[in-house]
Amino acid sequence: MPVPVVVSYAAAYFSLIVGGGVLLRDRYSFVHRVFAVGMFLFAVEELFYGLVYGALLPDDIIFWQKRAIAVAAFIPSAWLAFSLTYARVNPRRFLSQWKWVLLATAVVPILFVAIFRHSIFLDALYLENSERWSLLFGWPGRALNTFFVLSSVLILFNLERTMRSSVGRMRWQIKFMVLGVGGIFALRLYTASQALLLSTTDTGLGAIHGMALIAANLLFAIALFRGSSLTMDVYLSGAAIQNSLTVIFAGVYLLAVGVMARVARSLSPDASLPVDTFLVFISVTALAALLLSNRLRQKLRVFVSHHFHRPVYDYRNLWMELNQRTRSLVDVRELSSTVSRLVSERLEVLSVSVWLLDEAQRRLILAGSTAFSAGDGKDLEKAGRHAAEFVAYLREHPGCVDLSERDFVWPDEIMQARPEVFREWKMRYAIGLHVGGEIIGVMTLNDDHVGREPLTAEDLLLLESLSAHLAAGLLNLRLSARLRHAREVETFQAVSTFFVHDLKNLASRLSLTMQNLPANFDNPEFRADALRVISASVTKIDDMCERLALLRQNIELKPVECDLNRLVESTLAEFKGSLRADLKQELSPVPKTRIDSEQIHKVLTNLVMNANEAVNGTGVIQVATIHEGDMVGFLVRDNGCGMSEEFIEKSLFRPFQTTKKRGLGIGLFHSKLIVEAHHGMFEVNSAVGAGTEFRVILPISN
Repeated sequence: MPVPVVVSYAAAYFSLIVGGGVLLRDRYSFVHRVFAVGMFLFAVEELFYGLVYGALLPDDIIFWQKRAIAVAAFIPSAWLAFSLTYARVNPRRFLSQWKWVLLATAVVPILFVAIFRHSIFLDALYLENSERWSLLFGWPGRALNTFFVLSSVLILFNLERTMRSSVGRMRWQIKFMVLGVGGIFALRLYTASQALLLSTTDTGLGAIHGMALIAANLLFAIALFRGSSLTMDVYLSGAAIQNSLTVIFAGVYLLAVGVMARVARSLSPDASLPVDTFLVFISVTALAALLLSNRLRQKLRVFVSHHFHRPVYDYRNLWMELNQRTRSLVDVRELSSTVSRLVSERLEVLSVSVWLLDEAQRRLILAGSTAFSAGDGKDLEKAGRHAAEFVAYLREHPGCVDLSERDFVWPDEIMQARPEVFREWKMRYAIGLHVGGEIIGVMTLNDDHVGREPLTAEDLLLLESLSAHLAAGLLNLRLSARLRHAREVETFQAVSTFFVHDLKNLASRLSLTMQNLPANFDNPEFRADALRVISASVTKIDDMCERLALLRQNIELKPVECDLNRLVESTLAEFKGSLRADLKQELSPVPKTRIDSEQIHKVLTNLVMNANEAVNGTGVIQVATIHEGDMVGFLVRDNGCGMSEEFIEKSLFRPFQTTKKRGLGIGLFHSKLIVEAHHGMFEVNSAVGAGTEFRVILPISN
């Protein structure tokens, strides 16, 4: 059996194994399924190429070559979809943006092959000196190769966007997957452009696809070993899109490919051209791997520092870059993510995370990370129950703390919550974000430092400088948020005055109705109108008074010792017969605590009413009491319409922000003020279409 046939069959075999393995890991993930489809198409294409290399007659060669190019027409659409969804946050958005391009890459070449299949190849010539066949393209064949060139550029462009936007552990995990797919389509760009230039395809070059596919499968195996899933969260950088090198390199390449092809053909015999091409492919892939190597860049900086007496870090340029990347950020999470990425890039530590203290100073909330996605945050925050003790230690010990030198409970809780992340690399360093004599958060680094050496004194000095800059930026954003909040409250108080004015107008209408009632009581139409006016006015007055008038003054608590279970029971009893939803209660043993029962009653009432509106009166509402350490509280859970994460983060607890058709956006704002006055906190878990859970956590008072 000829060697090219063996290579093609081996490439098909390994592609099926890798594609099947990825699909079995998570067959419900879109990116896993599209990767498996792409690998299946590669396998089928190589099977046809194997039949081409084993054929002896021109008609048989053209017959199987047409089948191979027909399968090749399906490949760009599958891998373009993969390049749009691999390691992307919210991949559906990118699929929606590129839907017409995807449709064109899927339909146009297939229809083209079906219509012009008889004229893709004109003839097959046997090259006796090199013992291989050369197939002459017709104009449909040249058009298909033009399509292959353009689609390869699009795939490489999207992979580059993902790679350049990744950092730290994310880049470490996706690097070899991007190299594998990118190498395959870089080679396809080369062969398609050669075929377009010379109007022929050489069966001697065909085996290169099989060798490249085998090499890519090895890279895929490394990528899958580094990360168990293809689903990761990489936020695309605007700079990576604007300064894309793929389009530039593709343009330069297409201009130079003619010269390169002519030089290669003149310097190399026909028999050695396929080997030369494959060596070029391997060399370029290896060069790309070296250029993407964090370890190589770190060693180069250390070498320059040691032998040319320069500091490892250019602090002036670093500080200018830091200011440029953070000066326009007004969101806490964006600032935390940007600084964590910068720390990861400069210190060559793959896993850097920023944790911020919540308002109750009891939990650390994940605000930005190069190791965890946004969806991991809530699970990690719940696992870290001893955050307060850890923060208290960092408050007394400023500077970077080496976690390997003593045992801390909170880092162990975080690592136990995600053992797959911390299996090889542990959380190693922590530094408090100190500002104004207080600590507002913590930055943590794993021991996955490139080269595995501990951080040097210069590394730690840079880390302290960056953490101080982050702390100052976070404080400014926090103060700005408080100022906006104060203005919102002031605006609300002003608006509530106008609502009170409307209440007076309603009272005037009721007064007029009551004055006319004795004289017109016997008139049925007047009685109906009067009843309608009174009912509507009372409803408006109740709603406006309850939601607005109480907020004109600061909340004054009157705490007394209270049994939370009894408060929940009595509050839910008020809803019997008035709710169409199924109201269930689960009371757990909880200690008594000092709270303002009237105010907490308002919070629970508001949450139940909101849940009833969310389920539209036909769902299930669960109310349960909870006891966690030195905290008690209750939760209200429904299976209603749910809320988006963006609405929860930016609008949920702000006045006049609501998803209800008739809501004022005041109830939750008022409830949050009440809970904060008790030194408690709100926790919200919700997703669109999956219901909502509110947890009210209150400290136990002695």
